[in-house]
Amino acid sequence: MQLIKKNAKGYGYTYTDLAEITKLLHDNGLSYYQFIEPYEGNDYIMTVVIDADGKEYEPIRGAKVVEAKLSGKDNPVQAYGASLTYCRRYSLLMAFGLATTDDDAAGFTQNKFDNPKPPTEKDAHKTSTKEQAAEIKKLCAANGVDEDFIADSYMKTKVEDLSRIQAYTVINRFEDFRKKYVSGKA
Repeated sequence: MQLIKKNAKGYGYTYTDLAEITKLLHDNGLSYYQFIEPYEGNDYIMTVVIDADGKEYEPIRGAKVVEAKLSGKDNPVQAYGASLTYCRRYSLLMAFGLATTDDDAAGFTQNKFDNPKPPTEKDAHKTSTKEQAAEIKKLCAANGVDEDFIADSYMKTKVEDLSRIQAYTVINRFEDFRKKYVSGKA
């Protein structure tokens, strides 16, 4: 997959609309569905990835649905809809590890982090290492993924709170995506 071009304009910014993201995914044999799930008093967008064979994967928690800010004579339903669309769009980018054209594509280059094998069973549930947390932050920044999305998807406050096995999984998902969809070496 290539980077997604930003194809729509907002008030002083550009973004990639849902149709463009969906088209890119479909062109690569992928699909999804999304739903809202409450967690600790907030609603979150959940994304279910569906591969080319129709296999559905475990839902990935994405963006928290934020309260729409109204100004002037804004229609509250329209403001909520815009907020919901924004959250869906960024949840999709996170779930598929996608970056848009002005995001730093450096994260799609070879992963230099040495993460050759999973942590031992004894260490798997210990808090992630400083190196793992730093690598996740770097990968998130490089790929336009909000690191809070990653932490939220594991019901953690921040990426440093992930367990070593969770951190290992996140890092490898970025690498697997890069190999499969960016370099074409699945």
